[in-house]
Amino acid sequence: MIENKDLPSEYVSIRQVWLKRIDDCGKAIGQQAINEATREKHEDVTGAKTVTYTVKALHHSLVDYGEALVRTDIEKWYKEYFIPKSDEIWYKKEIKEEDYRSTNEYRHVKQKSYQEKWWDSAKLCIKLYDQIIQVLNKYGMLFQEQPQGYSNVIMEEIMEGEKEK
Repeated sequence: MIENKDLPSEYVSIRQVWLKRIDDCGKAIGQQAINEATREKHEDVTGAKTVTYTVKALHHSLVDYGEALVRTDIEKWYKEYFIPKSDEIWYKKEIKEEDYRSTNEYRHVKQKSYQEKWWDSAKLCIKLYDQIIQVLNKYGMLFQEQPQGYSNVIMEEIMEGEKEK
């Protein structure tokens, strides 16, 4: 990599870590599709777990650096969207059949299996991955070196309206 003289070396180093982790996430997501297609009834959740842990590793490596508020931008979405959805997947209270037997609501409250929860968690982590990519792109950190000729680009808030995809 050719280091841009305008960028401090620690910025270049953290960007390299993120680019490597982004590549790891892409591989995990791609491998999940292969695992999903070859497993019967989603009994093996290895692919879903790999996606979940790989994306979370990328998330945990995010930091704010100068004007690049990568961690701050992601944490807002993470707290407002990711945590509630994750809690809904993993900690939804069990609903007894007899409480809903006489209504149409029962068919919508079926408890999910362990495997279904892992697959839902992986899907949620893919949304987190997408948010991370969008924020890193916002700050121009998806390149080995800073792109030239983009000085007129305006950074805009990308989190608004991204509540439900």
